[in-house]
Amino acid sequence: MRIIILGAGRVGFTVASNLSSENIDITLIDKNQQVIDTVCERLDVSAICGNVSHPDVLESAGIKQADIIIAVTDSDETNMMACQIAHHLFNVRQKIARVRAQTFLDLKDRLFHKDAIPIDVIINPENEIVQFIKNLILHPGAQQVLSFANNSLSLVETKCGRHSLLIGKSLSDLTSELQGVYARIAIIYRHSEIIIPNNQTVIEENDRLFFVAASDDIQKVLSLLFNQNKPYKRLIIAGGGRIGLGLAKELENTLQVKIITKSNKKAYDLSEQLDHSIVLCGDATDEAFLLDENIDRTDVFCTLTSDDETNILCSMLAKNLGAKVVMSLVDRNAYMSMVDNGSIDNVIYPQHTTIGKILSQVRQGDITSVHSLLRGQAETFEAIIQDQDKSNIAGKAINDLKLPLGSFVIGMVRNSLSIPAKGELIIETGDHLILFISDKSLIHQVEALFSPTKSLFSRLIN
Repeated sequence: MRIIILGAGRVGFTVASNLSSENIDITLIDKNQQVIDTVCERLDVSAICGNVSHPDVLESAGIKQADIIIAVTDSDETNMMACQIAHHLFNVRQKIARVRAQTFLDLKDRLFHKDAIPIDVIINPENEIVQFIKNLILHPGAQQVLSFANNSLSLVETKCGRHSLLIGKSLSDLTSELQGVYARIAIIYRHSEIIIPNNQTVIEENDRLFFVAASDDIQKVLSLLFNQNKPYKRLIIAGGGRIGLGLAKELENTLQVKIITKSNKKAYDLSEQLDHSIVLCGDATDEAFLLDENIDRTDVFCTLTSDDETNILCSMLAKNLGAKVVMSLVDRNAYMSMVDNGSIDNVIYPQHTTIGKILSQVRQGDITSVHSLLRGQAETFEAIIQDQDKSNIAGKAINDLKLPLGSFVIGMVRNSLSIPAKGELIIETGDHLILFISDKSLIHQVEALFSPTKSLFSRLIN
């Protein structure tokens, strides 16, 4: 497969970094030579300096042989133009583009089709981040909530803190505590290692637990196992940009929302666009200001400015002043180790939040939803089983899939209902299988299961 990525900024770089370890021919194009030099130093990919919407630059990058282009420059217009050129001049099969301006998104159905602007998949990172944070706020105690099969089933990450009642218990001990609710702790991340647990595995302090449950049962599981039974009521958002505004719009009818911005003009604009939120003009790094706004009675303080340092400082200050939970948007990888020490309850990395939608288009076979886990170290995805004429999987037991070591089925949805993915369960046409892969080098072997025409398939099932 050949992929051309247009724009080598943080999104483009993250996509290339996630795919460079796989058997994919990747070329990055960016107009900034310094950015290109950085890419060449850090990744084993081809890189070209030039205008991404110029046909001659695209041709020199090998676009005639490209299967997919991913346009993720900072300019919506440039991304759209590049997709048009790729479609009309070079007949590229799949076009993915980042489009952020709401004026374009409001006209999505009329604008983005083969007879107008031929974009197959639109990526809106800000909206993806808003939905990610919204899920965290609506599910107290969760570190991630990743949905599959039209939101029938979810994979939820949570931390086992110092005072957790689960410490010292085995997975078999948890069955009675679930009171008949089906949930499965599928993965444990401990001391930078992935553990595939069994019934005798004992939970330890600071474990990161990933459990699978029906989406409607998430909060019940969090309540029963992790004592997270009180919904959040008060939210303060620092930062009135696209993400801050989007989150306020999503939650102002559910929670008491305040949004802080330094700019008088921005405060006025926000007040015009929000119906029930309180808009404040002030400095979120000002201790007196936060105390005046009753920070000590705030359930969630969320920092979403465009400056990492401001976000980290605001979150730590708010936590110190009594905010129950603090969440912070952090864009730079260099800060990861610094903020992963627990001083911030939820750290949101934009690139890792949005990469899944792109990966779902790159994956082969009948694979749909894809989510990157543990900073790209692992991956989980959903595959829909075709009828027996198109797939050799239907009619097999889960145990008969003979997946490579380090990958396994963690969930199944049948007829929109989550059912236990036991080894003896016979897979049927239309089932949604949720798979976890601990080593990305195994991805192509697992993909082969859902691409029966590939020769590797016969070696994986029999």
